[in-house]
Amino acid sequence: MRTHGWQGDPPRDDDEARRRIIEALIRCVDRYGARKTGFTQVAEELGVTRATVYRYYRNIDELMKAAGFAAATEFGTRIAAGIGPLADPAETLVEVLARAVEQLPRDPQVGMIFATGRAVGFGPDILSAGALDEMKVFLSRLDIDWAAFGYDDEELAGLAEFFMRLLYSYLSVPEATGDDPRPFLRRWLAPAVLAKAAGSGR
Repeated sequence: MRTHGWQGDPPRDDDEARRRIIEALIRCVDRYGARKTGFTQVAEELGVTRATVYRYYRNIDELMKAAGFAAATEFGTRIAAGIGPLADPAETLVEVLARAVEQLPRDPQVGMIFATGRAVGFGPDILSAGALDEMKVFLSRLDIDWAAFGYDDEELAGLAEFFMRLLYSYLSVPEATGDDPRPFLRRWLAPAVLAKAAGSGR
């Protein structure tokens, strides 16, 4: 890793370099907006050349995706904390997904890629093994006794994928969501979530 530039304070390793590039991107997006932020602005913010940024990220989409995933855990924590305990897992997931659909595109960090209008190309990333594992961890931390509703580890992993596919479909075609996604989700998501409990004899 070359150490020139960086405003006289080069990163210790590649991990720190990537973290600082992401932080610079976020500052640039706050200042210029997602559509007007590119490698030129990020490089100037860091005091490095565009070539330096290219050594870590192939293009601005990749950088924005990395920044979004870095902030996703905190975003999920805020969503979960905001809904509080609900009566059943189906209603909890309806509210979590509805709030994600409503808030994620407007989030200054997680929603950057959606602000540029390029969300369709996000599919392979949002459905990657790492993203699905993160969603499974998120679901397991909700105030839900999954075992009591018939969900073992494998079933919870399947639910995580189902949840992410629904989220991606909403974010990819926002004009089809209507004013409030909750009625649709209660009609179709809730029965799917509770079907496992019914089958287990709960």
